[in-house]
Amino acid sequence: MPDDRVTRPALTTDEVRAFIERAPRCKVRIHVLYQPPGVNDTVDTQLVDLSRSGMFLASRGQLLDVGVTVEFQFSLDEGLVVMKGTAEVVRVSLERERGMGLRFVDLDADSRKLVDRIVDANSRDPAPVPVEVEADARHALPGGRAVEYGHGTVRITLSAATAAYFTYNPLMHVGIGGCFIPAEADVPLGTGYQLDIVDTNGRLVIRCKGRVVAKQERRIGVRLVDIDRDSLLKLRAEIAKLGPAAAAAP
Repeated sequence: MPDDRVTRPALTTDEVRAFIERAPRCKVRIHVLYQPPGVNDTVDTQLVDLSRSGMFLASRGQLLDVGVTVEFQFSLDEGLVVMKGTAEVVRVSLERERGMGLRFVDLDADSRKLVDRIVDANSRDPAPVPVEVEADARHALPGGRAVEYGHGTVRITLSAATAAYFTYNPLMHVGIGGCFIPAEADVPLGTGYQLDIVDTNGRLVIRCKGRVVAKQERRIGVRLVDIDRDSLLKLRAEIAKLGPAAAAAP
Protein backbone atom coordinates (compact mmCIF):
# COMPACT_ATOMS: atom_id res chain seq x y z
CA MET A 1 0.00 0.00 0.00
CA PRO A 2 1.19 3.61 -0.53
CA ASP A 3 3.58 5.03 2.07
CA ASP A 4 1.51 8.22 2.43
CA ARG A 5 -1.37 6.38 4.09
CA VAL A 6 -0.67 7.65 7.60
CA THR A 7 -2.54 9.14 10.51
CA ARG A 8 -3.34 12.82 9.96
CA PRO A 9 -4.42 15.53 12.37
CA ALA A 10 -8.08 15.18 13.28
CA LEU A 11 -10.64 17.56 11.83
CA THR A 12 -12.03 20.24 14.09
CA THR A 13 -15.50 19.84 15.59
CA ASP A 14 -16.89 22.38 13.13
CA GLU A 15 -15.29 20.57 10.19
CA VAL A 16 -16.74 17.23 11.28
CA ARG A 17 -20.19 18.79 11.75
CA ALA A 18 -20.00 20.32 8.26
CA PHE A 19 -19.02 16.92 6.85
CA ILE A 20 -21.90 15.11 8.59
CA GLU A 21 -24.55 17.69 7.70
CA ARG A 22 -23.50 18.21 4.12
CA ALA A 23 -26.37 17.40 1.74
CA PRO A 24 -27.56 15.63 -0.23
CA ARG A 25 -26.93 12.17 1.18
CA CYS A 26 -28.46 8.82 0.27
CA LYS A 27 -28.87 5.54 2.12
CA VAL A 28 -27.48 2.57 0.21
CA ARG A 29 -25.97 -0.79 1.17
CA ILE A 30 -23.18 -2.40 -0.84
CA HIS A 31 -19.96 -4.21 -0.02
CA VAL A 32 -16.92 -2.01 0.53
CA LEU A 33 -13.37 -3.30 0.85
CA TYR A 34 -10.66 -1.29 2.59
CA GLN A 35 -7.16 -2.02 3.84
CA PRO A 36 -6.04 -0.66 7.21
CA PRO A 37 -2.51 0.73 7.48
CA GLY A 38 0.12 -1.91 8.17
CA VAL A 39 -2.26 -4.80 7.44
CA ASN A 40 -1.92 -7.06 4.40
CA ASP A 41 -5.53 -8.27 4.33
CA THR A 42 -8.52 -6.20 3.26
CA VAL A 43 -11.59 -5.67 5.44
CA ASP A 44 -15.00 -6.44 3.92
CA THR A 45 -17.71 -4.16 5.31
CA GLN A 46 -20.89 -2.42 4.17
CA LEU A 47 -21.62 1.08 3.02
CA VAL A 48 -24.43 2.66 5.06
CA ASP A 49 -24.81 6.03 3.38
CA LEU A 50 -23.07 8.11 0.75
CA SER A 51 -22.67 11.79 0.02
CA ARG A 52 -20.55 13.78 -2.42
CA SER A 53 -18.00 14.42 0.32
CA GLY A 54 -17.75 10.98 1.91
CA MET A 55 -19.42 7.88 3.32
CA PHE A 56 -20.32 6.01 6.48
CA LEU A 57 -19.19 2.39 6.81
CA ALA A 58 -20.60 -0.18 9.22
CA SER A 59 -17.96 -1.91 11.32
CA ARG A 60 -18.28 -5.01 13.50
CA GLY A 61 -14.54 -5.21 14.03
CA GLN A 62 -11.90 -2.75 15.07
CA LEU A 63 -12.65 0.91 14.45
CA LEU A 64 -9.83 2.93 12.93
CA ASP A 65 -8.50 6.05 14.58
CA VAL A 66 -9.67 9.45 13.40
CA GLY A 67 -7.15 10.76 10.89
CA VAL A 68 -6.23 7.37 9.41
CA THR A 69 -6.30 7.31 5.59
CA VAL A 70 -7.19 4.11 3.73
CA GLU A 71 -7.66 2.91 0.19
CA PHE A 72 -11.11 1.48 -0.57
CA GLN A 73 -13.21 0.05 -3.36
CA PHE A 74 -16.94 -0.49 -3.92
CA SER A 75 -17.55 -4.08 -4.98
CA LEU A 76 -20.92 -5.11 -6.45
CA ASP A 77 -19.78 -8.61 -7.28
CA GLU A 78 -16.63 -10.63 -7.76
CA GLY A 79 -14.71 -8.87 -10.50
CA LEU A 80 -17.11 -5.91 -10.59
CA VAL A 81 -15.47 -2.97 -8.83
CA VAL A 82 -17.50 0.14 -9.63
CA MET A 83 -15.34 2.74 -7.90
CA LYS A 84 -12.24 3.12 -5.77
CA GLY A 85 -10.26 5.81 -4.07
CA THR A 86 -8.74 7.07 -0.85
CA ALA A 87 -10.63 8.27 2.19
CA GLU A 88 -9.83 9.60 5.66
CA VAL A 89 -11.59 8.61 8.89
CA VAL A 90 -13.14 11.77 10.36
CA ARG A 91 -15.39 10.28 13.03
CA VAL A 92 -16.28 7.02 14.74
CA SER A 93 -19.70 6.08 16.07
CA LEU A 94 -20.80 3.59 18.72
CA GLU A 95 -24.43 4.73 18.65
CA ARG A 96 -27.25 3.54 16.38
CA GLU A 97 -25.00 1.76 13.89
CA ARG A 98 -21.42 1.10 14.89
CA GLY A 99 -19.06 2.38 12.26
CA MET A 100 -16.90 5.12 10.81
CA GLY A 101 -17.47 8.27 8.80
CA LEU A 102 -14.87 8.86 6.11
CA ARG A 103 -14.15 11.88 3.94
CA PHE A 104 -13.06 11.30 0.35
CA VAL A 105 -9.46 12.36 -0.16
CA ASP A 106 -8.91 11.15 -3.71
CA LEU A 107 -11.31 9.83 -6.36
CA ASP A 108 -10.58 9.38 -10.05
CA ALA A 109 -12.84 11.10 -12.58
CA ASP A 110 -15.04 8.04 -13.18
CA SER A 111 -15.53 7.41 -9.45
CA ARG A 112 -16.38 11.05 -8.80
CA LYS A 113 -18.91 11.00 -11.62
CA LEU A 114 -20.52 7.83 -10.25
CA VAL A 115 -20.81 9.29 -6.74
CA ASP A 116 -22.49 12.40 -8.14
CA ARG A 117 -24.92 10.33 -10.20
CA ILE A 118 -25.84 8.00 -7.33
CA VAL A 119 -26.50 10.90 -4.98
CA ASP A 120 -28.42 12.85 -7.65
CA ALA A 121 -30.57 9.86 -8.64
CA ASN A 122 -31.51 9.02 -5.09
CA SER A 123 -32.02 12.44 -3.57
CA ARG A 124 -34.46 13.85 -6.12
CA ASP A 125 -37.92 14.85 -5.07
CA PRO A 126 -39.88 13.14 -6.47
CA ALA A 127 -37.71 10.05 -6.81
CA PRO A 128 -36.96 8.87 -10.39
CA VAL A 129 -38.95 5.67 -9.85
CA PRO A 130 -41.46 6.34 -7.07
CA VAL A 131 -43.25 3.58 -5.20
CA GLU A 132 -46.37 4.37 -7.22
CA VAL A 133 -44.78 2.81 -10.29
CA GLU A 134 -45.16 -0.61 -8.67
CA ALA A 135 -48.82 0.11 -7.90
CA ASP A 136 -49.44 1.31 -11.46
CA ALA A 137 -47.76 -1.81 -12.85
CA ARG A 138 -49.97 -4.08 -10.76
CA HIS A 139 -53.09 -2.62 -12.34
CA ALA A 140 -51.60 -2.85 -15.83
CA LEU A 141 -50.29 -6.43 -15.76
CA PRO A 142 -52.12 -9.76 -16.01
CA GLY A 143 -52.21 -11.31 -12.55
CA GLY A 144 -51.66 -7.96 -10.92
CA ARG A 145 -48.00 -8.46 -9.90
CA ALA A 146 -45.00 -6.72 -11.45
CA VAL A 147 -42.46 -8.55 -9.25
CA GLU A 148 -43.26 -11.91 -7.64
CA TYR A 149 -41.12 -13.58 -4.99
CA GLY A 150 -41.20 -17.33 -4.47
CA HIS A 151 -39.02 -19.78 -2.58
CA GLY A 152 -35.61 -18.79 -3.92
CA THR A 153 -37.11 -17.27 -7.07
CA VAL A 154 -38.02 -13.86 -8.44
CA ARG A 155 -40.27 -13.27 -11.46
CA ILE A 156 -40.30 -9.85 -13.13
CA THR A 157 -42.94 -9.00 -15.72
CA LEU A 158 -41.31 -6.62 -18.19
CA SER A 159 -43.49 -3.69 -19.22
CA ALA A 160 -43.22 0.04 -19.88
CA ALA A 161 -43.54 0.55 -16.11
CA THR A 162 -41.10 -2.11 -14.91
CA ALA A 163 -38.46 -1.35 -17.57
CA ALA A 164 -37.45 1.55 -15.34
CA TYR A 165 -36.15 -0.99 -12.80
CA PHE A 166 -33.40 -1.79 -15.31
CA THR A 167 -32.41 1.78 -16.16
CA TYR A 168 -32.99 4.35 -13.41
CA ASN A 169 -30.27 3.55 -10.89
CA PRO A 170 -26.64 4.35 -11.85
CA LEU A 171 -25.36 1.84 -9.30
CA MET A 172 -26.98 -1.26 -10.82
CA HIS A 173 -28.67 -1.26 -14.24
CA VAL A 174 -29.00 -3.30 -17.41
CA GLY A 175 -25.86 -1.71 -18.86
CA ILE A 176 -23.78 -3.76 -16.41
CA GLY A 177 -26.21 -6.65 -16.15
CA GLY A 178 -28.53 -5.83 -13.30
CA CYS A 179 -31.60 -4.05 -11.99
CA PHE A 180 -33.14 -2.46 -8.89
CA ILE A 181 -36.48 -3.98 -7.92
CA PRO A 182 -38.98 -3.57 -5.07
CA ALA A 183 -38.39 -5.91 -2.13
CA GLU A 184 -41.14 -7.26 0.11
CA ALA A 185 -38.82 -7.65 3.13
CA ASP A 186 -35.26 -7.00 4.20
CA VAL A 187 -32.98 -9.14 2.03
CA PRO A 188 -29.33 -9.69 3.03
CA LEU A 189 -26.56 -8.84 0.60
CA GLY A 190 -25.40 -11.99 -1.18
CA THR A 191 -28.85 -13.62 -1.31
CA GLY A 192 -29.26 -15.70 -4.46
CA TYR A 193 -32.33 -16.22 -6.62
CA GLN A 194 -33.44 -17.90 -9.79
CA LEU A 195 -34.56 -14.89 -11.83
CA ASP A 196 -37.22 -15.15 -14.52
CA ILE A 197 -37.99 -12.12 -16.69
CA VAL A 198 -41.18 -12.54 -18.73
CA ASP A 199 -43.23 -10.37 -21.06
CA THR A 200 -46.79 -9.22 -20.32
CA ASN A 201 -48.13 -12.42 -21.89
CA GLY A 202 -46.08 -14.55 -19.51
CA ARG A 203 -43.58 -15.66 -22.16
CA LEU A 204 -40.05 -16.18 -20.84
CA VAL A 205 -37.55 -13.55 -22.01
CA ILE A 206 -34.59 -14.46 -19.80
CA ARG A 207 -33.95 -17.06 -17.09
CA CYS A 208 -30.74 -16.76 -15.10
CA LYS A 209 -29.33 -16.64 -11.60
CA GLY A 210 -29.31 -13.37 -9.68
CA ARG A 211 -27.49 -12.18 -6.58
CA VAL A 212 -28.39 -9.28 -4.30
CA VAL A 213 -25.43 -6.89 -4.39
CA ALA A 214 -27.03 -3.65 -3.20
CA LYS A 215 -29.92 -2.47 -1.04
CA GLN A 216 -31.68 0.87 -0.87
CA GLU A 217 -34.76 1.53 1.20
CA ARG A 218 -37.40 -0.92 -0.09
CA ARG A 219 -35.43 -2.00 -3.16
CA ILE A 220 -32.65 -4.47 -3.88
CA GLY A 221 -30.01 -4.33 -6.58
CA VAL A 222 -29.80 -7.68 -8.36
CA ARG A 223 -26.77 -8.68 -10.40
CA LEU A 224 -27.41 -11.16 -13.24
CA VAL A 225 -24.49 -13.45 -12.49
CA ASP A 226 -24.62 -16.16 -15.16
CA ILE A 227 -26.13 -14.42 -18.17
CA ASP A 228 -24.23 -14.68 -21.45
CA ARG A 229 -23.64 -11.69 -23.71
CA ASP A 230 -26.26 -12.69 -26.29
CA SER A 231 -28.94 -13.05 -23.63
CA LEU A 232 -27.99 -9.70 -22.08
CA LEU A 233 -28.19 -8.04 -25.49
CA LYS A 234 -31.62 -9.64 -25.98
CA LEU A 235 -32.78 -8.21 -22.65
CA ARG A 236 -31.47 -4.75 -23.56
CA ALA A 237 -33.30 -4.95 -26.88
CA GLU A 238 -36.57 -5.86 -25.14
CA ILE A 239 -36.17 -2.88 -22.81
CA ALA A 240 -35.35 -0.61 -25.76
CA LYS A 241 -38.65 -1.56 -27.41
CA LEU A 242 -40.51 -0.07 -24.47
CA GLY A 243 -39.46 3.47 -25.31
CA PRO A 244 -36.50 5.87 -25.49
CA ALA A 245 -36.51 6.56 -21.75
CA ALA A 246 -36.30 2.87 -20.93
CA ALA A 247 -33.56 2.23 -23.48
CA ALA A 248 -31.21 4.87 -22.06
CA ALA A 249 -29.38 3.08 -19.26
CA PRO A 250 -27.12 5.27 -17.09
